Amino acid sequence: MTRWGRQTLVEERAIRPAARGCADPVALRLPDGTELGVRSATGDDLPGVADLHERCSARSRNRRYHGGSARFAPARLRRLLEPARGVTLLANPTGFSPLAAPVVAMANLLGEGDTAEAALLVRDDWQRRGLGSALLRRLVWQAEQRGYAALDLHIQAENRPMMRTVGRLARPSAVNRDGSLVTLTVPLTAALPRIGAGHPLGLSAPTR
Repeated sequence: MTRWGRQTLVEERAIRPAARGCADPVALRLPDGTELGVRSATGDDLPGVADLHERCSARSRNRRYHGGSARFAPARLRRLLEPARGVTLLANPTGFSPLAAPVVAMANLLGEGDTAEAALLVRDDWQRRGLGSALLRRLVWQAEQRGYAALDLHIQAENRPMMRTVGRLARPSAVNRDGSLVTLTVPLTAALPRIGAGHPLGLSAPTR
């Protein structure tokens, strides 16, 4: 896992205005110079997300789904890609044609009541490069813009890398443990500007 000092070097810039109800597409530059595009998922991304799951190790899938098979029926995956409340973000490395760009990470924001739930799945060969931290900060931004009061993350107690990723948000978190599962509840800032009126805290301002 890279050090926090290097994580802050992740750069983000807007690509184009987002469609109504979607997250702004952005370009990320990781600390090692790698560039990726981050955008909202659609139902058309089903093959790419299925491929992401196949290319992740059983350990990575288990950490994301807490023991589930993570080989979902297409209908269930489609619901995950287009949640009724929230957003799913996908990361694609640049340098590929639009139809050939692989999905290397997925970030889910699922809302219920005043609280949203966040979860990440990053392909094993893209872990420890700052991508997970950048995506989590993006989810926090999206949750705040949608007016949620708090963000829950359900993490296996042995998943120390994810624990450190949440710690890098530098926000106080309530901790609740149920056996091997830890739930971190991160309070969100109220009364922020609407979507598109600013940029995620800790990241560079978008340029047009």
